[in-house]
Amino acid sequence: MSEPDEGRIVALPDSKHTGRAERSAVVVDSLTEPHGLAFYQGKLYIAERDKVRSYDWDEANLRGSNPKLLTDLPGRGGHSTRTVLFHKDKMYVSAGSSCNACVEKDPRRATVMEFNPDGTNMKIFAKGLRNAVGMAVNPKTDSIWVTVNGRDNLGDDLPPEVINDLGASGGDFGWPYCYGDRVPDPNFTKPGDGRCDSVILPKVKMQAHSAPLGLAFYEGTAYPAEYRNNIFVAFHGSWNRSVPTGDKVVRVKLDDKGQPTSSTEDFITGWQDARGRRSGRPAGIVFGADGTMYVSDDQAGVIYRVTYQR
Repeated sequence: MSEPDEGRIVALPDSKHTGRAERSAVVVDSLTEPHGLAFYQGKLYIAERDKVRSYDWDEANLRGSNPKLLTDLPGRGGHSTRTVLFHKDKMYVSAGSSCNACVEKDPRRATVMEFNPDGTNMKIFAKGLRNAVGMAVNPKTDSIWVTVNGRDNLGDDLPPEVINDLGASGGDFGWPYCYGDRVPDPNFTKPGDGRCDSVILPKVKMQAHSAPLGLAFYEGTAYPAEYRNNIFVAFHGSWNRSVPTGDKVVRVKLDDKGQPTSSTEDFITGWQDARGRRSGRPAGIVFGADGTMYVSDDQAGVIYRVTYQR
């Protein structure tokens, strides 16, 4: 688990399989706002605010050692989370925008980048993604899907937060020129300029300002069959909406081809009361080997284990 503010990665072992962590073990420390974690061919990869490094992984002692710098990343300013994912022997890293809405000077901003596993041969795989935080492979389409946080200052209900399918070759997803169903942003487009005509449409549109972060696909058997082929998303919650929204885990049903058949449905709620007061903020979602969901909460500082009571 990454702890960005503390600059470290920790492991939470449960060797007795009780469903509770026995202790917190520091895996790597002295990092710069670490966020994304991945294992690939026996190594641990950590995406920090300004770089990605690989580490030799010591499973017995839960330690990473011998850091190797793979690539630098856009540093200070704006969105600082960097997510790392391996797919088809390539490394993918997301970097959010430096601003609310602007034309970026650094072309790596608001993108998902593709690298060789050693950090070489970087290319922009997908662009126009203001802040893609959650990244996961859809097992049906075998492509990377991402949650994207939209811009602010367009009102309580615009623009929609979205889930995008990056497909086999990525592409342009619109920001800052367009949002939602190719709606032009008048601050960056002119009538009839066609700037949004070929932008790739989102797979799922969600309530504006929900701040979707963690994303996971469920194929396990720990929950009833109706939850298989679902996407689960952690809504971190709004910060400037007149009526606060988010602070929950939602699901989206998929068909046998991995395509959405519904809008979002609440799965876990209760972090926010009727007055908008919060007791926590969901951030990350992963499924364990037994199919059980784990949800991190970066306000309460806890991880929830979500089981099905038969």
